[in-house]
Amino acid sequence: FFSKSKKGSVKGKRRAGSLSSLTSQDSQKQDDNMAIKLQLDENELIFDSATGQWYSEPPTGGTNAAHLRKQNITLQDQNNALRLKNEILMDMVVALKADLAARDKEIEMLNG
Repeated sequence: FFSKSKKGSVKGKRRAGSLSSLTSQDSQKQDDNMAIKLQLDENELIFDSATGQWYSEPPTGGTNAAHLRKQNITLQDQNNALRLKNEILMDMVVALKADLAARDKEIEMLNG
């Protein structure tokens, strides 16, 4: 990219900018890296613009975590029950469709 002159210097050398421009760039970087906070119920979500990731700070009390674990187990149990009901209903639909197909064949044989 840079070609050397006969004296060994590099063409196109740049001088360092003033310190005031570095300070303004640092303050701009701090503004760019400001965290965005979002309060949801008792939980606080924070967006780190440097990494582009959301993270949460744990609530101050431990009772919320225990309540969430209990609620999670309850929801998992409800989800499992709904999956079982869905599977039973799908089996019923398949059996009904097979019965209808058998009846259609019987009707075709009788008619013809």
